[in-house]
Amino acid sequence: VCNLDGRILLYNTRARAQFRALSAAPSLSGGTELIGLGRSIYSVFDRKLVAHALENIQHRLTRGAAQPTAQFVTTTQAGQLLRAMMTPVRSGGVVGEEQAIHGFVLMLDNITREFEQDSERDRLLHGFTEGSRASLGSLQAAVEMLDEPDMDDAMRERFHAVIRDEAGERLMSLSSRLSSA
Repeated sequence: VCNLDGRILLYNTRARAQFRALSAAPSLSGGTELIGLGRSIYSVFDRKLVAHALENIQHRLTRGAAQPTAQFVTTTQAGQLLRAMMTPVRSGGVVGEEQAIHGFVLMLDNITREFEQDSERDRLLHGFTEGSRASLGSLQAAVEMLDEPDMDDAMRERFHAVIRDEAGERLMSLSSRLSSA
């Protein structure tokens, strides 16, 4: 929980654990150089990013949203990828047309590992599909040729062999890629 100046007013043990993972010296300071009462959240997040999220929340409040939130993803100085969800801390009254925002709550998730796993999966899928195009083209051509009514038995057997070979190579390639992943 932060005030509008970005000063941390309250945090929990989960936040402490997240910041410990982001710390450049976790065994020395345990993340306390990043999180603590009165410390600035801007030591972790870009001030403009937080300001933009607050502007989005204010805009949603102005449009009548009952419980507006904003989300953003950012990298930290330690190279971690964080997803943050922001909700406003507001007064009960209405100032003019807009409800006054007094601060914000950030809920953080370190998504670095999840992003790396998704990227690896995408790389494998891309490699598999690109590597399969030529084989699938050969299979398609061989299957189409088998539909020719005037084909002799020797030629028909060659096309069957092409289909068996290409299918076998694709299965071995897929099996190899999956076992190395």
